[in-house]
Amino acid sequence: MVQVIFSDIDGTLINSAFQVTERTKTSIKKAVQNGMLFVPVSARMPDAIQPIIQSIGISSPSISYNGALIQDRDHQVIASLTMQTELALAVCSFVQSDYPDIAWNIYSYHDWYAMDRQHEWIVREEKIVGLDAKESSLPSLGQLDGVHKVLLMGDPEQIPSLEKELKKNFPELSIAQSAPYFIEIMAAGIEKGQAVRTFAAYLGVPLAETIAFGDNFNDLDMLKTVGKGYVMSNGPLAVQEAIGHVTDDHDHDGIAKVLDRYL
Repeated sequence: MVQVIFSDIDGTLINSAFQVTERTKTSIKKAVQNGMLFVPVSARMPDAIQPIIQSIGISSPSISYNGALIQDRDHQVIASLTMQTELALAVCSFVQSDYPDIAWNIYSYHDWYAMDRQHEWIVREEKIVGLDAKESSLPSLGQLDGVHKVLLMGDPEQIPSLEKELKKNFPELSIAQSAPYFIEIMAAGIEKGQAVRTFAAYLGVPLAETIAFGDNFNDLDMLKTVGKGYVMSNGPLAVQEAIGHVTDDHDHDGIAKVLDRYL
């Protein structure tokens, strides 16, 4: 019996055109009508998750910032883990000084602050998520009540050396390259698997009665935590081999093909 379906978004729930396919929408809606709960789990901010949920035609809880913020379907906070604002600003100040071509972004709850909305990487991100950043200076953000995520974007040739320096200078933070052009920074210990455990405990649902879908390395712990995890075939071979259960890719209704077996 499956009570909760957890799903990554980018590369998993949405296809290459950043849309949920009609077949996948239908399968998810059927699952929800049958009493299952569908929960997106993403590095995205909450406001970049909600339009996707709405496009499916359901209401749903969400897990955002890779697990740093868990909210119920009414957007009430179930759990929130932030880094100190001063630490986030120190990271961005270092980047601004030593890597001036890299764009910094700071996320706190429902707010997205960026250094320059005309920067090519921020323009790209606004287009993908369908939201506008709030152009800000670092000194103006000192009063934020905690930061859920810092996202750094830029030339893939600069990212590896920047990641190495950040890990040396800020060992107390979780720092990871999530794409050739992205570095995501959060408080230590934040991972999707722990968020899934927290949410299942909140509901009183055994993990054995949950499933999850993902496509990349940051999904591994979630896929291992649930009763059964499925990897999209567009994911890296190492992730597919680590989990073992592989479904079709995000362009060919991989989620729907699994869910239909449970309906």
